[in-house]
Amino acid sequence: MTGVVELSINPIAGYPGVYKVEVRGSGFIPNQIVFWQLRGEDPEFDDVIKAPSGSGPVNPDGTFFFTDTAIGVNLNEDFGGQDEIYADVYYYGGAHHRSNTVRRNF
Repeated sequence: MTGVVELSINPIAGYPGVYKVEVRGSGFIPNQIVFWQLRGEDPEFDDVIKAPSGSGPVNPDGTFFFTDTAIGVNLNEDFGGQDEIYADVYYYGGAHHRSNTVRRNF
């Protein structure tokens, strides 16, 4: 199965510097556990963003949806410049699937 992952990161109204993170996917192996983490895209090597991250089961139809909150300080992986964040979703010991990249100054 070819997994497709979509990432959205949006400000939470009334909470400056706090963002709603949504990771959704389709085309994954049903009833398996997948892990997700955010990464910062960089020329030499991509930064691992420690929070938020998580794991959970893939639905019987091959889809999943995870949501969490993040603070801008954690998402600010390029100090002084635009940040490029993507979600990395993977099976334990298996293939990694990359989402779209969200570009913003956090």
